[in-house]
Amino acid sequence: MDKLVFIIDDDPIYLKTMQNHFRLLGGFQTESYTNGDEALANLSKDPFLIILDHHLQDPAKNGIYYLNEIRKKKQKTPILYMTSDNNPALLEKVNAAGGNKLIIKDSAFLVYLRTALDEILQKTEKRSFFKRLFS
Repeated sequence: MDKLVFIIDDDPIYLKTMQNHFRLLGGFQTESYTNGDEALANLSKDPFLIILDHHLQDPAKNGIYYLNEIRKKKQKTPILYMTSDNNPALLEKVNAAGGNKLIIKDSAFLVYLRTALDEILQKTEKRSFFKRLFS
């Protein structure tokens, strides 16, 4: 069964790029949201991974707001946080709110995404192995 990935970003170019990337990888199904409220309303679908952008259309609710809201409902779901701002203070906020990785939106964006995805998949496979081993 394909792993469900939520992509929350209001930039149509990045949305399409990530959708295509996961389609080419295979084994993933994506759902895209242009605002965090829609994604929050659909968390019952239990995504394997959430990719969340910092700058969303609603200036009162940026990615950190949604990261905190998602963590209230999904403590263990990996969240990759994206931004075009290479800001150390933002990295601290993302870590404090429970983000798994900060990805900078620049020319190497897809490389960062793939590296982070590989790390998450390796951790998931290790947990699954040990769960089977000790059950």
